[in-house]
Amino acid sequence: FNMIHPADVIEKYAPDAVIGRIGGGGGGAAAAGGAVAGGGGGGITMAEVAKHNTKGDCWVVVNGQVLDVTSFLGEHPGGELSILTFAGKDATEEFN
Repeated sequence: FNMIHPADVIEKYAPDAVIGRIGGGGGGAAAAGGAVAGGGGGGITMAEVAKHNTKGDCWVVVNGQVLDVTSFLGEHPGGELSILTFAGKDATEEFN
């Protein structure tokens, strides 16, 4: 048993952070500043996620879901750096 986060942690503590999915669906989510992320119904690309890699604009991917965790950084029990290390990236392996 080597799980860092329980399966329901996102829906329990940060449900509003989910802004879409990689590749398939959810591409019309409003990003920081009101811009629309991704393209139509095709989902959000990793190239788009990669643009959001700062403390002031932080997206990560976990299990195919794109999360805008900018407002959650200060609340994370493991500290901001544990999330910022994966800003703009797929954090699935580390998250699970």
